[in-house]
Amino acid sequence: MIVRLRILISGLFLIAAVSAMAQSFNAGIGGGLVVSEINGANTDPNRRGFHKLGATVGGVANFHIARQTLFQFEINYIQKGSMQPPDSLNNGYYKIALGYIEIPLLIRQQIFFNWKGKKINKVDLEFGASYGKMFQRTVIGNTNYQLNNTEPYYNSNDISLLAGMDYNFTNNICFNFRYSNSLIPAVKRSTLVNGLISQTFNRGNNMVFQMGFKFLFTTRKKTSSTPAETVVPAE
Repeated sequence: MIVRLRILISGLFLIAAVSAMAQSFNAGIGGGLVVSEINGANTDPNRRGFHKLGATVGGVANFHIARQTLFQFEINYIQKGSMQPPDSLNNGYYKIALGYIEIPLLIRQQIFFNWKGKKINKVDLEFGASYGKMFQRTVIGNTNYQLNNTEPYYNSNDISLLAGMDYNFTNNICFNFRYSNSLIPAVKRSTLVNGLISQTFNRGNNMVFQMGFKFLFTTRKKTSSTPAETVVPAE
């Protein structure tokens, strides 16, 4: 826990340093809920799905690289994994809880439209990739279902592709919805876990939906040379 906290704090200082190099930037914090699944880790197809709940928290910074395009850098602690609920006989329950320090790099595209004669930016689209390092791994199963918790079954590195959308309530508060799918499997495809993970493409990969809020508490005023549009909330 102390190591993860130090990495997060170091990442927040890095966000501030990267943002300071940009002529116009926003920096802040974010957090929210996560639902996740490890593809192929289910014994019963009727109980497949995003049952594993988690959380994410971290820092964010972005700045304009074009008139309506921003580069966004984040460092987050995020909980991923998979869970299978028990059946009617209370059998087959398991949970794989994985904790990562994750660094997403995103392109954020502002979408403008006219509202009562004003140019409004209420929606942004985002896409990019992230690198994550696993720092926590917990596997729980009842007596009817046992999963291996040893390191050779898991990849400690995670590279994921991301896509999402932001809804801007104000200049400084937005709601974010994001989906990610890892390119590196969390559970190695070359090693079977009770015969569940095969070598099929995408098996063993982290699949994650996350939603939450971002609060930008530092906004440097844009100079006349900055090509950015000002976000105007709808009335």
